Amino acid sequence: MQVLKDLFRFAGVVDKKTATTVNILGWVLLLFFWWLIPTIGWIKPTILPSPIDVLLCFKTLFVERNLLYNMGYSISINIGGYLQAMAIALPLGFLIGLIPFFRHLVSKQIEAIRFTPLPATTGIFMAIFGLGLGVKVEFLSFGIFVYLLPAIAQRINDIETDDHLKALQQTMWTLNASPWMTMKHFYIPSVLSRFSMDVINLVAVSWTYIVIAEMINAEGGLGSMIYMATSRGSHVDQLYAVLLLIIFIGFVQDKLLKMLDRKLFKFKYA
Repeated sequence: MQVLKDLFRFAGVVDKKTATTVNILGWVLLLFFWWLIPTIGWIKPTILPSPIDVLLCFKTLFVERNLLYNMGYSISINIGGYLQAMAIALPLGFLIGLIPFFRHLVSKQIEAIRFTPLPATTGIFMAIFGLGLGVKVEFLSFGIFVYLLPAIAQRINDIETDDHLKALQQTMWTLNASPWMTMKHFYIPSVLSRFSMDVINLVAVSWTYIVIAEMINAEGGLGSMIYMATSRGSHVDQLYAVLLLIIFIGFVQDKLLKMLDRKLFKFKYA
């Protein structure tokens, strides 16, 4: 009885075991209502197939649609896009955030670039990079870059409003540290430890853009499989299966990045 009171108490907390039990219950209820809605006809199975049908169609995806290859294709684009975006955004972000001339020269342009309607730029990327794998990586890289560059510049600016970081910065200057020493021992660890969460939060966005990128000259990947499933009305179960797989991959990627974050920036979790 006390557990029930705790569960429904305003601003209350419960123990880990209870929280896990309720979480499992949430998944069970989700699957039950998913199964119930098409079964009783609230929504036609041609629009919302039952979870059983979606699960069974994975065999077809593995055997006839080469699911493993397409999954690897999409993951490689995701990793390639992330690495390229970070390789460009990190040095530019530090340059813009730390050097007043560059900060004032392009700060407003950086703010504006976040509002780029990326799906509308696919034609531009096709014209520049062609129709192969490269255009997909470049498109995704740009989609991530427009978020990462303003984010890292903002993380540097945040130092001015954080009393603890401001004190550490003043200590470095008091010790007469060189610009390189200040960069190495203060800016890089303090900025990257907070910027890492911006990278992690972009996992969901990156998978959205992958679907768009792979519809360009659809030749492989999970986005291509979605395109093929939506172009055939009788394969809606495959559409849901691929969507669930993308959600699962994104969830795993999020967990792995958070584990890496804990390894790289242990001081942040001390």
